[in-house]
Amino acid sequence: MNCLIKFLLTNIYLNIYKESNMKLIRSFLIVAFAVVSIGVNAQNKTNAFYGMAMPMGDTESYISPTSFRGANIEFEKLVNPRVGVGLLVGWNTFYEAKDRGTYPIQNGEITSNQYRYLNAIPVQVTGKYYFAGDDAMIRPFIGLAGGTYYMEQRVDNGLFSSSAKGWTWSVAPKAGVLVPLSFRTSLALSVDYSTSFKSSDLEQQNWLGINVGFSWDY
Repeated sequence: MNCLIKFLLTNIYLNIYKESNMKLIRSFLIVAFAVVSIGVNAQNKTNAFYGMAMPMGDTESYISPTSFRGANIEFEKLVNPRVGVGLLVGWNTFYEAKDRGTYPIQNGEITSNQYRYLNAIPVQVTGKYYFAGDDAMIRPFIGLAGGTYYMEQRVDNGLFSSSAKGWTWSVAPKAGVLVPLSFRTSLALSVDYSTSFKSSDLEQQNWLGINVGFSWDY
């Protein structure tokens, strides 16, 4: 599994090599490689979630409807029975159709329907603390994810379209619970509050995530 994760990280690095903010990405990948290289004897977990997201703050001002299109997967190592570290990748998309109206565009205005989009792809290092061992009936936890988001924001007005995209720093505190279903499989429920920080090209984005999925031990 370590080799697979390192292979995926290497490909991410190569695909974004030409991005202008490579310094940010290099710093994150160094940390990510360190995380996935932690002791081979540690217990491994794979956590997969379907995610819903409720826009908050600046994001709600741009797109207000709740998103039901999101997913993430996390590769985690338990360095002891209560502490886990890992790597998370995922995807969330937001969409809103605005009524026909007069909207500003570059060098003027246009009267049309407007369609707003926001795509967010996290690549984050995660840390968790479990309040109960793996033999408990319920395992509540708290955690923190930090790293980077690839953000793409687009607005369509008739034949006119404007967009902004790039990488930003991000952080997401979270809390949740694992409910064991069998020796190696648990139902996983969590909530998190994601913040993608403002950059030179993108505004800050915030949303509350509600995640439902499964966790597998191996």
